[in-house]
Amino acid sequence: MEPTNWLGLLAVLITTGGASYGAWLGRTRTTVQEVPADALPAAPAQPEGTWTVSPEMYKWFEEQMSGLHQRMRAVEELEQASRSRADRTERLLGLALDHISQQDAQLRAAGMPLVPMLPELVAARDSR
Repeated sequence: MEPTNWLGLLAVLITTGGASYGAWLGRTRTTVQEVPADALPAAPAQPEGTWTVSPEMYKWFEEQMSGLHQRMRAVEELEQASRSRADRTERLLGLALDHISQQDAQLRAAGMPLVPMLPELVAARDSR
């Protein structure tokens, strides 16, 4: 048998072994159940055979809802801050593209064109 055949067979065996090991490793890593850090605490025990809510359960529920609303407010504030940064960045980019267009027009009028811009910048400039 030629050496290239042996090398091909060796490559197939190494690839198959690596794929099998990767699949096994991925399966064993994903079967471990990790408890999230912000998991809900256990609810207090309720009396058996009743439809009434104990004061402990009511207090626990209020605490959970309060925590949920605080987390939602924090997420909303972060989203609002992110949107304001994105709006500011878009406005500054538009001003920069307008400035580049004005400079390009002045230099073309003087007979010295700027270095050609990327097509994406030209499209963004022309879409305004």
